[in-house]
Amino acid sequence: FFPFPMKLAFLALLASAPPIAAASSKHDAIPLDQYGMIMVHDAASGYLDTSNIITNEVYDWTRTQTMPNKSAADLLTCGARSFDWRPSYKETKLQAHHGDVTIEHDFSDSLDEILGWAASHPEELVIMHVWDCISDDSGDCTTEALKQLNSRGLNVVDDCNKLMNITVGDAKALAKNPTSPGLVLPIMPTTGNSGGQACSAENYDASIACWGTKSFTSRTRSAPTATATAPTVFDCIEDSNIDPNAPYKTLSSPQKTAVSACVEKYQDAPAPPNLQALFTYSCWDDSSSKSTPVDQMTAYMDKVSQAGPDQGSSNTPLYQIQALWEESTASVVIGELHLSSLVEDEAKSKLNALTASYINADRFPNLNYVEVNNVCDGGPELLAALSTFNDKHVNARK
Repeated sequence: FFPFPMKLAFLALLASAPPIAAASSKHDAIPLDQYGMIMVHDAASGYLDTSNIITNEVYDWTRTQTMPNKSAADLLTCGARSFDWRPSYKETKLQAHHGDVTIEHDFSDSLDEILGWAASHPEELVIMHVWDCISDDSGDCTTEALKQLNSRGLNVVDDCNKLMNITVGDAKALAKNPTSPGLVLPIMPTTGNSGGQACSAENYDASIACWGTKSFTSRTRSAPTATATAPTVFDCIEDSNIDPNAPYKTLSSPQKTAVSACVEKYQDAPAPPNLQALFTYSCWDDSSSKSTPVDQMTAYMDKVSQAGPDQGSSNTPLYQIQALWEESTASVVIGELHLSSLVEDEAKSKLNALTASYINADRFPNLNYVEVNNVCDGGPELLAALSTFNDKHVNARK
């Protein structure tokens, strides 16, 4: 086992890929809440292995990122500069979670991966939003996470008030680490004001889904054209006491397993499943109905950008545009029947590329965090677009 400084140096060497659209000190005067950055949604879910035949269907709709080398440094190399990180402390292990799914990768190893990359890219500001820390009876997640962060000399922002009206340069000053190079700033509010997703307004809209589904209410379907066999999969789900309209991420692991079992039963039925009877639109780029979800997503992004930063709230001084497809239980069922996943829905809809094209076209007057799934699909191009956006912000202030 290497002592931490040696381990950090080794990881820095491994993460020595050249920076993409590197940050510049000329951006230091930009207010942090007006600085465009890529945030990765549920970053730690990239460690999940979807090849396991037992867990792959649940993980397909839990994993939001891919990590080619199973390292958080992969996400940074792909363009991420901010993490949505959700720790879990269970059975004396500090790891991570997405909803009810535990992600079996030690938080300490994740920190080393991030710090190793940051040491190789000392001008790049990396922000970790550490929140939704869950525990069992073996200990306290918040206490254990703070121990890990503090042991590495990181300056943890514990009060959202400390982020009010600060610049990128101010954030870099907070992130400076006396024990190692790199600029990593963890935000984990434990005192004073705490709001949103660790001081960032989520701007969550559950209706922005890749798949448009029929409405279901206690076996009364609103779609009169649905065939007698088409609702079978949803009958099965309702028989499991699961509401098809419920957000998928709120289901427990047993409920998610039950949903997958219903899908398998439907797929294995004697008659081929009539998928067309189950959904009204798809976000996939080759779909004739893609304009519906794309228009919904575009209108949402326009609305959040026009509103800009919430200058009146010290609880959420930063904010996100969630440029990602949300999922209800019903939409997950449709996606699963199409052998898709959260990562596949992004790739097949080309949403990250679309978002970059909007930024390059100067569509958005205000940006802070652009939160995405599957950052390693189009992330470098999105990072370059945000770098240009930030350059224009600097020029506009002259």
